[in-house]
Amino acid sequence: MKRFWKVFIVLAVFFSIALFFGLVGYLAYSTQVFGDGVLVVPLKGAITLDGCDVGLFSMSSCTTVSDIKEAFEQAEADSTVKAILLDVNSGGGSVVASREMMRVVKSSKKPVVAWIGEVGASGAYYVVSAADYVISDADSMVGSIGVVAYILHYYDLLDELGVNVTVIKAGETKDLGSPYRPMTEGERLDMQEMVDKIHVDFMDDVAVNRDLDPSFVESISEGEIYLGSEALTLGLIDAVGGFDEAVSAAKNLGGIEGEPKIIHQKRQESLIELLNRMYGFKYTGFHNIGYKKILVT
Repeated sequence: MKRFWKVFIVLAVFFSIALFFGLVGYLAYSTQVFGDGVLVVPLKGAITLDGCDVGLFSMSSCTTVSDIKEAFEQAEADSTVKAILLDVNSGGGSVVASREMMRVVKSSKKPVVAWIGEVGASGAYYVVSAADYVISDADSMVGSIGVVAYILHYYDLLDELGVNVTVIKAGETKDLGSPYRPMTEGERLDMQEMVDKIHVDFMDDVAVNRDLDPSFVESISEGEIYLGSEALTLGLIDAVGGFDEAVSAAKNLGGIEGEPKIIHQKRQESLIELLNRMYGFKYTGFHNIGYKKILVT
């Protein structure tokens, strides 16, 4: 009994310390004091509506629609912020989240410059295409204008294990994409039609945002990834350069005289993220097994 209480006390102390540091991280969250200049807004990792995949000791990198909306609202509300700089390193994410972010960027009343670091592809490029000016490194990965749907099947494995799943449904296609049975040709065609429609919407928005001919955009939208230097010749970006060049572009578009003040938007760090950073835990989050997921990634 004494041993039980000792273990209990140790665990209670550990979680109390963890909670303390989590609260400190929460209370410390804020954007730096705004001044005349450029607000840098990070767009990193997977683009999602609700948040990152969470594991026991970590969570994958992501940016949510609310992250971008809040940052842009803060910039809009502060008259001393003259321009917004999207700092992008993302390979895309969900369809709806990418489109929502694109709309936030497009509706900004203040000039938006996007700088693509390592990657600005698929859903991330969808967002970037709505910026007033886009810069990437010559060797950044840009584009990948395409759509992919993942449907996982494991009915053969269940059969080998002797596991039977009975599905009772109302509606012939209610279990479309079920992992418990093969997909019919008709269902595959239905899914292909949906993916194709999303692809058309993606291409149409890019054509409008970048002022490009729709037929030309279609010709370069088979999911190819282009280096920044290639993307420039295709009209997918406006210039090749580094972060400093992106700041200079934001300064010019924002009408800032002299050296601009760079304001880095900071995001609240969750308890799991804090513990991961402090103790170096690593974890790769698992997706739901047997799911249907359509991504611009």
